[in-house]
Amino acid sequence: MSESLFDQLRARGEGFLTEVSNNLMANPAFIEVLKKGIAVKEEVDKRVAEGLKAMSVATRKDISKLENRLAELEAQLESMKARPAKPAPKAARKPPARKR
Repeated sequence: MSESLFDQLRARGEGFLTEVSNNLMANPAFIEVLKKGIAVKEEVDKRVAEGLKAMSVATRKDISKLENRLAELEAQLESMKARPAKPAPKAARKPPARKR
């Protein structure tokens, strides 16, 4: 008995699932229901996205853009910190204002 009981059960389960999925995929009525379900999900996703946009809720894409920009700014800040400090230019003295 080279196969363990677990391996035997897994193989039988995989075989059963393969048979069931093949039978379902061969059924035209199941395919139509599956297509309709996918269409409904796409419509729901679209409506949810519109609702979130109307409420000004950030999307994953918006958050990703912000994260990238923040990383860029952090890198710029680090490079500025690494540079030696330059002395501030001396302010030119203005002559005193004349009284009229």
